Amino acid sequence: MKNKKAWHIALFTALSAVVAAPSMAELRQECLFTGEVLQKQADAPIQIRFTGINDGENARCKAKGRGARSTLQFKATPDVQSLPEGSEVLYRYQQRKDGDDTWELVSTRVPVLLNAGR
Repeated sequence: MKNKKAWHIALFTALSAVVAAPSMAELRQECLFTGEVLQKQADAPIQIRFTGINDGENARCKAKGRGARSTLQFKATPDVQSLPEGSEVLYRYQQRKDGDDTWELVSTRVPVLLNAGR
């Protein structure tokens, strides 16, 4: 009976790992984009200059081979819209094998302005 119970536990553990893994297996690519907020005008959409592209943790990034002048469009979240010019952002882009893609704001860093006058 002990062997049968151990076999069931091992099978359950193996199936749990298989069920948890598809989220990574479903990814076609994952990219980490670092960038900087360029201009903030009330009547224009926010612009971000991406300065770096790296592979994600779960998949390679195919966008790394694009030219330096490539353009990328996505809908920025409201919290990015409120960032001042010069702020740094880090985005995670994931493209799944079914064609769906997602953008996630991972972090932001607002520049510190120093007052030179005393």
